[in-house]
Amino acid sequence: MKTIGYGIVHGLVHLIYGVWTGITWIVYRPRIVYQDKAVKEMMRKQACILIANHTSHNDGSFVPQALCRVKPYVLVTRKWYDKKSIHWLFCHLRYIPINLKDMDNEWMDRSEKILRKGHSILIFPEGQLSKDGTLGQFFPGFLMLARHTDAPVIPMVISGGYRKFRRQRLTIGTPIQADIHRKGRPSQILAEAATQCRETILTMRREITGE
Repeated sequence: MKTIGYGIVHGLVHLIYGVWTGITWIVYRPRIVYQDKAVKEMMRKQACILIANHTSHNDGSFVPQALCRVKPYVLVTRKWYDKKSIHWLFCHLRYIPINLKDMDNEWMDRSEKILRKGHSILIFPEGQLSKDGTLGQFFPGFLMLARHTDAPVIPMVISGGYRKFRRQRLTIGTPIQADIHRKGRPSQILAEAATQCRETILTMRREITGE
């Protein structure tokens, strides 16, 4: 009986999410721009680590809905994942909880398994929302994941402000070429690569806004 009940709930959640995706496409009319068309095919054929700026709580649902053919898993903080009103939804969808306050390796282990199974993961390297739109410091955990799995790191820029019935844009760049396997102190190597990733997204955003 428990298996049947779980199946019903799981099916209901995916039905709700499907409707939610449809509403997203109607309300925000996603415009997906690839700087290199080859990346579109890459994302469909292999597991990738997708990184993006983070200025709205909508980001974590908008991107996977806009990339519904890729169906990436999404890292979400325990603060949101454990909210009683939506916890049941997160549990049945492609979301991975991460505890930002404590040393949490569970997300890393789970993410690595997911990548090795051929699924992509969306990570917001800032670890929090940017209230003024500026791009904060990038935490290098996503690069440790890339180092373990050799999954390409693909930068993305979310822009548009989530204004209803106006296009929300998702710009997808080319894989970041960072030598994260070189000899040296891992913490320093990953920190430098994280800065490189941040600069890449900053450059992409400047090209979009013209600033």
